[in-house]
Amino acid sequence: MKKVIYTLVALFAAMTFTSCNDDDWDYDKTLEHEYFYGPQVWGYDKPNAASGIGNNNVVFYEVNQGETVAVPMQFWCEFKRDYNVVTYYWTAPKPSGEKYIKELKNYSNSDLVSYDGPELVRGVDYEVVDENGNVITPGASGAYEMFWPNALKGVKNIYIKALNGKKGSFNIMTCDPDGTVPSGSDVSSTIQHATGPYTVRVFSQNYRVTVTVK
Repeated sequence: MKKVIYTLVALFAAMTFTSCNDDDWDYDKTLEHEYFYGPQVWGYDKPNAASGIGNNNVVFYEVNQGETVAVPMQFWCEFKRDYNVVTYYWTAPKPSGEKYIKELKNYSNSDLVSYDGPELVRGVDYEVVDENGNVITPGASGAYEMFWPNALKGVKNIYIKALNGKKGSFNIMTCDPDGTVPSGSDVSSTIQHATGPYTVRVFSQNYRVTVTVK
């Protein structure tokens, strides 16, 4: 699936490139302004092997109580635009029974376990902060914003600070935790938002990472 997504990214980039030519190519020009956003890390490759864990949405980050961890997020666009792009992310409790990885042992799906820990609460057990440690407040919808001036591609960090509360895990997501989960069988479900001149899409197999407070 990961290879399919990168193929789509390359296809959209190629379509955008052709738009710079004088020839009137017959293609959907709205794809020129569709961008992808998601966690920079995709799953885990087994050391000294060609393959790793086949299932995505399994990447995890650990943070000790009282400390801060950076979670890198990536925005894909190969061109400079005359507008800025905003992308969103959410934090949410990890549902009981959700499959996740808390320790890499075999670098395979056998590392997946069901979550049975406590529900971590933002503002009590952890906070989202900026690079200087200042608390960031989500918008009315519960989403946090990332800005990409002129739609320039890049990587920016989400910073999570553990607050000496409960130990356990929670999710960072690129889709609304109360909305539709992105699905590879439904392309429309991968649209995070469409506004004005552009559309932001997320990945059906890489829309969630786990943060574990130790």
